[in-house]
Amino acid sequence: MPAAKKKTNPPSSSSNKGTTTTEKVAEEKIASHLEMQKKFVSVGFAENKHTQERAYFNAYSGGAAATEEDEDAFSLEQFRKNFTIKVTENNESTHTLEFEMEGISAAFANAFRRIIISEVPSMAIERVYFRQNTSVIADEIFAHRLGLVPILADPNEFESFDKDTHTDLLNEKNTIVFKLHVKCQKERDASGNILPDSILHEKVYSRDLVWLPKGSELEDESQGGEGADDDDDDDDDDDEDDDDMSDDDEKKKRKKKKIKTFSNFSTSQETKFGKEGIKTVHDDILLAKLVPGQEIELEAHCMKSIGADHAKFSPVGTCWYRLVPTVYFKKPIVGADAKVFMSECSDPIPNHKCFELKGSGEKAEVKIKSIRGCDLCLERIRELSGESGWDSKIAVLKKRDHYIFTIESVGARKPDVIFKEAVSILKSKCHSALGRLL
Repeated sequence: MPAAKKKTNPPSSSSNKGTTTTEKVAEEKIASHLEMQKKFVSVGFAENKHTQERAYFNAYSGGAAATEEDEDAFSLEQFRKNFTIKVTENNESTHTLEFEMEGISAAFANAFRRIIISEVPSMAIERVYFRQNTSVIADEIFAHRLGLVPILADPNEFESFDKDTHTDLLNEKNTIVFKLHVKCQKERDASGNILPDSILHEKVYSRDLVWLPKGSELEDESQGGEGADDDDDDDDDDDEDDDDMSDDDEKKKRKKKKIKTFSNFSTSQETKFGKEGIKTVHDDILLAKLVPGQEIELEAHCMKSIGADHAKFSPVGTCWYRLVPTVYFKKPIVGADAKVFMSECSDPIPNHKCFELKGSGEKAEVKIKSIRGCDLCLERIRELSGESGWDSKIAVLKKRDHYIFTIESVGARKPDVIFKEAVSILKSKCHSALGRLL
């Protein structure tokens, strides 16, 4: 006889319900974990995780790949809705601006940083003409130091031009001229006696740079003045008449000669900028040290350019951004763990106000007072998260579309003005790119 088949009972409805509930909880945990990875960068003990953006072809075009079902696709409407900017610090004394940008990609934040550093124009000393330099600093080194001195002048009021432009084209619209003439000597009293331990002009500062609103005063001996050939031909006649010429006649003769200088100004810049409209940002920058008998005499010409040409034309000392940090407790920190956490991350830091311990004994629990924390506690939490058992309890997260942006201007231009100009430059770049593609 054939063996009887074993009858199996179908799973009960309660068993199906339990399985479905378990699967649903697991799915919710996975979805929550993936959402956390998409929104935050995880700061680990040895490395940062989930740092890359999920980008793909056509993501910013609104085309076939960027459908309504695709949450990663760029939407201009969503960007307008979610993007916010908030100024948190604007310190005029230190020329520092700090603000937060939320709802923006790292690509845009980095574009602003690069444009601010290398494409926003400013004025800086480009040409230096030495008449005398008996200091220990070589002409090239001293000229380089002068180039790094910030100049208080609006570059939008001046025209750009090639650095190799002939001096005939250097005028009040594209050039600023400074002169510097310092001679170190021992101080004397009214009787002419040298005073002991008293030296004049021992140090050369940026305040010694004097603005020349009418342009260059230094004679360009390489080209000579107008009528130079005639003067050379008539040298013999001039020598014969020198004995008969009075001092007044000699002065008049010099005035008649037009001296060729290193610029060609038609009007004074004072009419546009005022008497003190152009000067150095800081007047206490040390340029050189002299000893009695040494002398420096020169002319410095400022021009308009950008940081991509030379770092001296960059309007900022530095510019950077960082992601906004968040202290995240995966589980409540209670009991013995609470005491260990406070001893490691809070108690060693004086006047710390990021965390507080509530309760005592087994009921003790750590509460977060400042979700962003501070630099010290964030670093301690990062280190603690690398120890066994703590990686499943605490973490430092950084929201990937929320940035703290800092601009430190050298003082020639206000940092908020620099950022606005960077936005305008990025806008013009976009228009230029669209014009070439369409």
